[in-house]
Amino acid sequence: MKKLFLTSLILLSLNAKIIDKVIASVNKEPITSYDIQKISKQLHISPNQALNYLIDQKLIESEIKKRGISVDDYEIDEAMNKIAKENHLSLFEFKNILMQRGEYKEFREKLKQNLLKQKLFENIVSSKLQISPQEIKNYYNTHKDEFAIFKTIQVVKYTANNPEVLKNLFTNPFYSDKNIISQTIVYQWNKLPLDKLYLFKNTKVGQYTPIINEGLTFSTYYIVNKEGKVYLPFEKVKDIIANKILQEKRNQILKDYFSKIKNRADIKIYN
Repeated sequence: MKKLFLTSLILLSLNAKIIDKVIASVNKEPITSYDIQKISKQLHISPNQALNYLIDQKLIESEIKKRGISVDDYEIDEAMNKIAKENHLSLFEFKNILMQRGEYKEFREKLKQNLLKQKLFENIVSSKLQISPQEIKNYYNTHKDEFAIFKTIQVVKYTANNPEVLKNLFTNPFYSDKNIISQTIVYQWNKLPLDKLYLFKNTKVGQYTPIINEGLTFSTYYIVNKEGKVYLPFEKVKDIIANKILQEKRNQILKDYFSKIKNRADIKIYN
């Protein structure tokens, strides 16, 4: 029995070595087979994609350290408070839910890492991210179809105090509930706020919009019909265009920056 027990320990030890085999290193920071397997499962990606992801993460971590970027507890609490409000919870309630699930420390650590990355990315792009009014105007003129909208739209608005009740409509269009109020409305495009315009524009005829929090109640809109075609005026969409161009530029700046960092880094892949 003792011999069998020792054999089992040896096998476990050998297995641990296989699992923890160093597959690569980035600036002498190791990436193990266990790291790759874990990320592969978490993100539902191939081992090779997981390795590339981990290399990128190591480069990001290296840059964070190099630039002396940090995040304190107050900043983490502020970010958690924002997430809590978006989910109609107090910070205390949100923390309590995470603690009950045993996810508090892990969530807080992931949030900290995300905040560190955000600071790093802003640090990299801040001095390079610029846009001119002419760029915005040019985009509008060359992408007019993006701003085509209906003249009128007919919808059925369903309203309830509980969003879970409204979800039943998505699977059963004949669902009836005394707690749901329905109303047929015809809107003119120029009488709608921009967020509703895009919500209706992006929802096809015969479909429901996502459920919207409208203050004291929740609503979803069933799109009955769209008629006519107009183009949203430049003044109405210029901020949307600016944000889109800035996001594209931001992504390109970061891509170019980390491509250069990657080329200079000491990256080794082991057999």
